[in-house]
Amino acid sequence: TSHFVALQTGVLLKGTCYLAEEIFHLQSRYHGSFWRALSACFPLHWHALMLLICGSAYVALLDGDGQPLILHLSLTSLCQLLILALGLH
Repeated sequence: TSHFVALQTGVLLKGTCYLAEEIFHLQSRYHGSFWRALSACFPLHWHALMLLICGSAYVALLDGDGQPLILHLSLTSLCQLLILALGLH
């Protein structure tokens, strides 16, 4: 479950990086439409459902190791950003 959460977090982080780059091209590529750029960077038709299911399962199965959930998600996000930065994806 945590692996699927990490994968979906990676997709969201990659989309955020793409969106940060595409904002500079709103007029030339998307005719000024922020929503077109957003939908091009985030393929939410499939990933939103997977993120919801995996996130819910991860919270439900959290083994209670005493660490807060935000710490787990932060570490997952940092690992995914490192994977993207190193081109390992």
